[in-house]
This record gives sequence, C-alpha cells and structure tokens, in this order.
Amino acid sequence: MKQILVATDGSVNGGYALEQALDLATADAAKLVIVYVRHAPSPVLGHPYYQRSVTNESQRACETTALALARAKKAGVDAEVDVLEGDPAECILEAARLRDVDLIVVGSRGLGAMAGLLLGSVSREIVHHADRPVLVATRRLARRRAA
Repeated sequence: MKQILVATDGSVNGGYALEQALDLATADAAKLVIVYVRHAPSPVLGHPYYQRSVTNESQRACETTALALARAKKAGVDAEVDVLEGDPAECILEAARLRDVDLIVVGSRGLGAMAGLLLGSVSREIVHHADRPVLVATRRLARRRAA
C-alpha cells in the first residue's frame, strides 16, 4: 500500500481507526491521509449562532487533526490532513477517489444492526459504496492489538 486514508472525528472510535491506520502505514511505509469532515451548520440559526457553530466546529477540526498529525509524526509516518465539510460518508468516499488511496480506514460507533439502520451509519455507507478496500476499526481490534 502506498496511501491510506483514515477518517477521524476525535471520538474514541475515531481513535481506534487512527491507531489501526498508523499500524498499517508503519508496516507498509505508506503515506497517511487524515480526513476530518465538519458538518455544515444550518443557515437557519442566524448570524451569531451560525458563526459560533462554524467557529466551534473549525476549532474541533484543528484540534483533532493536530493530535492525529502528532501521533503520525511520533510513529514516523508521513501524513497530511484534509478538513472537509458536508456529508461524512460522501466526503470520505470522494477524498479516497480523488487521492486514489489504497485503503480507507474508519471507526464504528458499534450501534448494532437495528440502531445503525434507523440512525444511519457512516461506516456502513462507506463499506457499501466504496470502490476500494475499507477497514472498519472497532474496540475489539484495538483490544486484540493490546493483548
């Protein structure tokens, strides 16, 4: 593998995805593309609330990607960041296509089949629509690695 895309949102499950992607990138001397997708705030909020929402989401994106870059640097992995805005699954799939990555790594909230079906699942959407391999990192994979 030459390039691995990892999607992270700063959550625990996003951390599992980053951990797995770093392990794979280290093993294959691959470049890591770290993707954070911001949700577009609703323009219905009005000016001060809209701006506050954009500012908060931008700050979270910067903090999350800075931590991910620091972890990549510590692991000796060449990495870069893309902060995108829109539907997470669509943005991740489009970034993977544009960059022609060899693998997409995402976390899973572990909602289960019924909750994932009702609430929607970014990882499920990516798995079903990706035109390249996808690894869905879970807590179970992280625990197995620790053992």
